[in-house]
Amino acid sequence: MTVIMRAKALKSLSRDLFAAAGAPEDIATVVAESLVTTNLLGHDSHGVLRVKQYIGMIRRGMIQPAERPRLRKRFGATAMVTLGYGFGQIGARYAAELAIDIAREHGIAAVSLGQSTHVGRLGEWTQMIAAQGLIGIGFAGGGFSHGFVAPYGGRERVFSTNPMSFAVPCGDEGTLLLDFATSGVAHGKVMLAQSKGAPLPQGMMLDKAGRPTTSAADLDDGGALLAMGLHKGSGLSMMMEIIPNLLAGDRPMSSPEFHYGNPMLLMALLPEAFDEATDFAAHVDALKARVKSVKPAAGFDEALVPGEPEARSYAERVQNGIPLPDQVWADLCGLAHKLGVRIPTPPQSIGEG
Repeated sequence: MTVIMRAKALKSLSRDLFAAAGAPEDIATVVAESLVTTNLLGHDSHGVLRVKQYIGMIRRGMIQPAERPRLRKRFGATAMVTLGYGFGQIGARYAAELAIDIAREHGIAAVSLGQSTHVGRLGEWTQMIAAQGLIGIGFAGGGFSHGFVAPYGGRERVFSTNPMSFAVPCGDEGTLLLDFATSGVAHGKVMLAQSKGAPLPQGMMLDKAGRPTTSAADLDDGGALLAMGLHKGSGLSMMMEIIPNLLAGDRPMSSPEFHYGNPMLLMALLPEAFDEATDFAAHVDALKARVKSVKPAAGFDEALVPGEPEARSYAERVQNGIPLPDQVWADLCGLAHKLGVRIPTPPQSIGEG
């Protein structure tokens, strides 16, 4: 069963819940818009499903809802930003804006974000860079000791789901975005499967005894996710664990004040700094057209480029509303009752969100 909600109402509800939990209104607005936009794009694992998680983290002192990012260090085309365990989306937006400014000056930028909580959908921040005509690259780690993913050949948790993202400017639709976890399935998709009572695909997870399982509930019972692509994904996950963590200044294995983190490294490259004569976006469009011209393989209707499923989801959900599993809607309503927030009525007819 699902509840259908307009994006506007869902943004208002999420914003009001974060504000009631202690976030300043501007911070609550940015986080709510980030989550609901992610729902519109079809990535429900990183959408309003996270509201309950975030508010629980506020109550446990793991998110400081009023904290804002600050510049910790600048050195040439690099910068370190620290967030003080505020909302990760606030720190990520600041880091992306800083990376854009530095890259416009130097042609290249690398900005780390430390003391960060969950940054949401990593691709939001690389796409923000690409929308300004630059190449955006992002890595995110999970803090060394709070992972869900077993290394290749093992059955115990070591790595986080450690996503990476690449975004480039193109002419027809603005950006081309690639964003994926280095685990076979993102943790948020396990949470979503649990909320629906649905199984996971084969080959994504082990139970606590190290046996393959499709039950999402097994992760909370000592199970572990598997990396994508066998040893290759496990190696990528390890690098994503190392690079953003250590460049962000987080020292999870030696720092007593470290308790949780989603450190991030964002890079921005200005195409004209490398070759002014190359129309970068036009060449990206030409490659996209070449991919779309390929005849489909057996069992497929078409060849897809990154971002097409998201664009189609956005168009459909803006028009018809965002479907929420009953459990997610019940969680939002329960939080609203506890925090004294008005609950919007799910619409009977769906218009533009």
